[in-house]
Amino acid sequence: MSAAGIICEYNPFHKGHQFHIEQVREKTGADTVVALMNGDFVQRGEPAIVDKYIRTRMALEGGADMVFELPVRYGLSSAEDFARGGILALGSLSFIDFYCFGSEGTVQEKLEQAGRYLAEEPEHYKKQLGHYLRGGYSFPAARERAYSDCMELTEEERRQLFMPNNTLGIEYIKAALRLGSSMKPVVIRRQGMGYHEELTGQQEKQGFLSATAVRSQIWKGNFIGLTEEAVDLLKKAPCFLRSEDFWQMCSFAIRDRWDRLEDMKDLSDELANSFHKNWYEAVSLDDFVNRCKTKNMTMARVKRCVFQTLLGIEKASDREDSLPYIRLLGMRRRAAGNLKYVKNTKVLGRLARDMEELDDRGREKLKQDIKAADLYRTVAMAVSGRRLPEEFRRQVILVD
Repeated sequence: MSAAGIICEYNPFHKGHQFHIEQVREKTGADTVVALMNGDFVQRGEPAIVDKYIRTRMALEGGADMVFELPVRYGLSSAEDFARGGILALGSLSFIDFYCFGSEGTVQEKLEQAGRYLAEEPEHYKKQLGHYLRGGYSFPAARERAYSDCMELTEEERRQLFMPNNTLGIEYIKAALRLGSSMKPVVIRRQGMGYHEELTGQQEKQGFLSATAVRSQIWKGNFIGLTEEAVDLLKKAPCFLRSEDFWQMCSFAIRDRWDRLEDMKDLSDELANSFHKNWYEAVSLDDFVNRCKTKNMTMARVKRCVFQTLLGIEKASDREDSLPYIRLLGMRRRAAGNLKYVKNTKVLGRLARDMEELDDRGREKLKQDIKAADLYRTVAMAVSGRRLPEEFRRQVILVD
């Protein structure tokens, strides 16, 4: 028996994701495909379009065998921490043999080379990185240029290597090396539209749509690029959420934490000052983010920091080298046997019962995930006008 893990968002699950799972199964020969999925908020600093339970069922009906939740303290983080948390979580399951991710045309050897180099951080690289950071570049842009200088890449080679999925793939490899993971990386070439590409013509000419294009069409009432099962689930969803639906909550949270903004996970003193300056003038979340964005501060980072403030995700005093728990959201019944291999991490199924077995550290961290789910549910009820089940009443989704 072997198992392959995919770190994902499935926001929402579409045909490209189904193809990816099929390719993972074919390329690894894995008996079990595990999806480690963001909960109700995604990495670039936004709420998911539908909740994690709808997306879990989509994933299971689309080919995944098990779906676990990536804790929000990692899911709503920079690419580096998102990847580290993902590798840490998959490794904590003990039965995962491969971690699999998509790439935009770059061969696996080049991604592994970059991951190894950035894991080691040679002095020459750190010197170049500092040079670009002092020049006003954001960290992702500075890292790209520093690595390209050290490896003498052309502009085109740099652009190809550091496309969005490749950047995450490099971070996965780097994290696995630093954590001493025995899991092997497997790269699946991305098919169809680019990562953030929008729909510009006839669907059949675009190949697999990007999640960005799929969401854009859903908000227009068009369910395209999706599996049939996903369409059925989306049509029954209570509502589709956007970042703006959370602006009042976020605005209140920023003001409530006014003197403690620097404590938030990715909020620097510079960004905290920008929050203070722009909060009074902003009329919407988009307006606030655009006012705070600068050359060396990406929009994604600003948005992440806004939602980190809402959820109270603070800087950690040290880095975790193990997870106190991992939440099981759903699985195929035949995959249940894999759970017996998880020895050093508590698998949470029935939340109210299982959290009692956690120590104080574990319960404190779990509270962040519960808070994220509660706030998402509150906004979903306000937008939809429907009462939705609270987090402690949710059960693991089981399918045959």
